[in-house]
Amino acid sequence: MGKASEIISRLKNIRHKEIIVCAVLLVAVIAIYFSCVSCDTGGGDTSVSLDGADYCTAMQIRIEQTVSRISGVGEAKVVINWDRSVGSSFSSAGSENPHATGALIVCDGGASTKVKLDVIYAVSTLLDLSIEKIIVYPKSN
Repeated sequence: MGKASEIISRLKNIRHKEIIVCAVLLVAVIAIYFSCVSCDTGGGDTSVSLDGADYCTAMQIRIEQTVSRISGVGEAKVVINWDRSVGSSFSSAGSENPHATGALIVCDGGASTKVKLDVIYAVSTLLDLSIEKIIVYPKSN
């Protein structure tokens, strides 16, 4: 009981208790906020989560939607090849997401060199892939 009364007496002697209490509350609120925030899916058309086994599908949908919004692309279909060495992590609760190893995009504007380059650079940025691992084809009529 002596230690508890000693701690209470020390707390009574601290100046600016309000500032310390506010700082502790602020840290608690920030910790709760960041533990509850989910991945941003780009907003708008879909509410696809980017975690667990759905990561690959969610990224494919997200990239299809993003690429389709690029000027001249039109409708786009995306196929992404994923690193198989992380296949076991799809079902685990780990925070590691699989790494893309290649991408194929078929789109309405794929015959245009400018559209191809725009799509390649966009997908390269989104998946952190080198541009030679991304190919764009025109959609057949």
